[in-house]
Amino acid sequence: MLADVDDLIRAMPKVELHVHLEGSVQPETFLRLSRRNGTWTGLSDTDAVAELFNFRDLDAFLRLYSECAAVLRRPEDFVLVTVEMGLRAASQGIRYLEVTFSPHTHLRANGIPIDEQIDAVAAGAASVRRQTGTQLRFIMDHVRDYPLDECWRTAEWCVRGRDRGIAGLGLGGTERGRPASLFAPALTWAHEHGVPFVPHAGEAAGPDSVWDALAFAPTRIGHGFRAAEDPELLTVLRERQVVLEICPTSNLRTGTVSTPASHPLRRLIDAGVAVTLGTDDPAMFHTDLTAEYRLAVRDLGLTVKELAAANLAGIGAALLPGAERDRLAAEFRAEYRKLGLALPPAQTISI
Repeated sequence: MLADVDDLIRAMPKVELHVHLEGSVQPETFLRLSRRNGTWTGLSDTDAVAELFNFRDLDAFLRLYSECAAVLRRPEDFVLVTVEMGLRAASQGIRYLEVTFSPHTHLRANGIPIDEQIDAVAAGAASVRRQTGTQLRFIMDHVRDYPLDECWRTAEWCVRGRDRGIAGLGLGGTERGRPASLFAPALTWAHEHGVPFVPHAGEAAGPDSVWDALAFAPTRIGHGFRAAEDPELLTVLRERQVVLEICPTSNLRTGTVSTPASHPLRRLIDAGVAVTLGTDDPAMFHTDLTAEYRLAVRDLGLTVKELAAANLAGIGAALLPGAERDRLAAEFRAEYRKLGLALPPAQTISI
């Protein structure tokens, strides 16, 4: 049994459910793709790219995100960045990874057909699994700034892509003034066709954003930490077993949370709300899941056993068939027991 916290964090098996493909493009890969694809960025060397990735405010972050999406010009670029992120995940003990990407961003910017994007990420995921055993599945994200008809098409591709690892329909982008209810027809249709809904909400906007998303029966909510401002909402999340995907470094770097001491993660857990930890855009925030775990213990008041519980909550809310989730949970519990992190049985979440 390991006593050192860092050793335990490194040794424990992990899942990650909140990470963006576009936000995982490493600076060196960004430069290589930019040069190969002729993307004009005004950047010529690694130092300039490092400065671009050292953004200082939310506007600069959004510009960087757009730049990273723009360098993905060909299907083989998607294969490359999927393999790279999967190998980095496996090196941290991540056994299961759900990756969000925004297909209409790439269709709009570079004309890459959505079916080619799906084929490419599926090929990357297959390579990672062959090499490491780590499994990747994908959430296709509709950007709220885009119109309803594009949400419809994303929902349709979620249904058509299920045999290639597409697991759910996400909703990202600007929260304020763009509630989930604007896309109600497409979201309802997707739900009726068995596509889980996993929106972002309660990050830049307050509890109303989470309430609005709950109308469409999400299994999980990306971020969602501002639910801590509404005791009634916390009760609903707890009773419905909706898991919040918390990304502490992201919240601090974008300024949606001002200091580690003010992060509501501890309050959410104490209120009985299930959480799991993610990196959001790890290359942009200079983080990885191991670093998020260390931050949670060092600055946010979590124990290693609570990190293990967060992983099991993530498995419970993973977009996998029930039998696969049960097998994965059993594997994790067995390994946690060996590490001295035995946990009580958890309730099953139905997806």
